[in-house]
Amino acid sequence: MKKLLLIASLFAGSTMALSACGETHTVEMMDDRPVVHFDAASIISSARDHHIKMVMLSSIPRDDVNVPGAIEELEGMQANNNMYLAELQGLQHENAAADEYKDWVIEYLEVENVYIEQTIENVSAGSVSLPNRFWMDTLYSRTHAKVSEFRYEPK
Repeated sequence: MKKLLLIASLFAGSTMALSACGETHTVEMMDDRPVVHFDAASIISSARDHHIKMVMLSSIPRDDVNVPGAIEELEGMQANNNMYLAELQGLQHENAAADEYKDWVIEYLEVENVYIEQTIENVSAGSVSLPNRFWMDTLYSRTHAKVSEFRYEPK
């Protein structure tokens, strides 16, 4: 009888202890990075694709400057940039750092568009020279390096 009582009390005690474990709450980590209301990672990824295509275009031997499809490809890049620029122009952020980052992305896209426009003109004219990529490279590097410091929340 004592064994039965002991087993019953142990069972009851362990059941109560285990049921109390169900009461624990999970801790959610807070992300304190500034919020940007645009998907910066996708825009920068697209910019990187543009960047690689333009580097490839500038490294093609240019005896025959009319690289098939080059102008159409460049116009497509420019259309993408114009779409991003239109989305970004009206966005306002509560955090000054997020607004500053948005301005960097806009500046990069505008410089890339100028580069694309000059490249289209040179390819159309049959010129073997291309505009200098240095400023665009610098802006891309700066913007890309900061992308992880922000988190994206759609507006």
